[in-house]
Amino acid sequence: MSNINFEKDLLKHYVRRYGWLEAAKKQKRAIKNRSKRIPLRYFTFCAVEAIDVFMFEHEGILERSKETGYLEGVYFCERDPGNFARIADLIGLTAQGFPGEFEKIVLFEDDEDTEGKTRGDGNYYPSQVRKKLINKDAHCRLRKAFPFDIINLDVCGVMFPPKKGVMAPLLKSIIQILEWQTESRFSINNLECKQFTLFLTSHVDQDDTNQTAIEQLQKRVNDNISMNRDFQSAFFNRYGHDQAGRLAGEDFANFFCIALPKYIIHTALHQFGWEITSGPTYLFNRDYRREEKQYQIMHTVSVCERIPNFQQSLDAPSTRQYIQSVTQLVKAGVKWVDDAIENSDINRELEEDLKRIVELRNRHQKLQ
Repeated sequence: MSNINFEKDLLKHYVRRYGWLEAAKKQKRAIKNRSKRIPLRYFTFCAVEAIDVFMFEHEGILERSKETGYLEGVYFCERDPGNFARIADLIGLTAQGFPGEFEKIVLFEDDEDTEGKTRGDGNYYPSQVRKKLINKDAHCRLRKAFPFDIINLDVCGVMFPPKKGVMAPLLKSIIQILEWQTESRFSINNLECKQFTLFLTSHVDQDDTNQTAIEQLQKRVNDNISMNRDFQSAFFNRYGHDQAGRLAGEDFANFFCIALPKYIIHTALHQFGWEITSGPTYLFNRDYRREEKQYQIMHTVSVCERIPNFQQSLDAPSTRQYIQSVTQLVKAGVKWVDDAIENSDINRELEEDLKRIVELRNRHQKLQ
């Protein structure tokens, strides 16, 4: 994959500016009556450039503590040790960061090497055990940090790698995140999160996706087409036919932008009691570094609202709620960012906005 300068990348910044920012503003308004002791809580893979974090600070969505100067409520995951330290300096606290691979942190389970042991307990352990204990520490701290108001899973890589099973580690991690978001309560007032916003990113390439996963996703879409007239109608109006396999073969990126979010909607609703309203779905092209071909990057924006008394009454989530959500997903379609940034006014606005954000970040760096 190509090396990308995110300080100048207009494709990615279009998604940030017109997708993430607008959704974050709505989420900020949704919690305006919450205790002032609980700032907006944001989890991100911000990378060393931290453009999303400083964009939100610039817009007043994230705020720094007047006492400490730290960005309150911001938590991040970063696997590169050098980048981790730089991000922690910008945000303010190493304790707000989780070093290592996201999937290994989220899915950590004790084994005979780590049972009853903790990082920094004063004992010496072999390097392999120490690595596991680092993941254990990050896992426990991340679990305690929930719930969040905005979860930005801007991860790298495909969702269904060819050599992994259908339930690959990244997808398992997303489901685990939904479970933690459901079970957790704010520590200050012991209240549950009633609404949060989810940003989800995925690399899209049919040749780099598990074939069994593709077949199962096609089956799920075809089942909805055959069983629900509203979904079938929306699908036909959007694509001119009602065959999931045909769409996957002719336009895999567009198929994936329906199939993966639809799976997340189903899991969130029926397993955890979150009703999802899908926002914009964005696609743009990227060039492979050494190959004359492209892949796509998908970004989705969703608002998740808790269903009251989920599984505690006879009013379980219905097929109607699910079909409404996925039908709206199809009706909304996909926004191709490559086309949008050909507009010179938009192009100029994005360049100027990136410049302001980078200047804000650089001022903080000078203060470190």
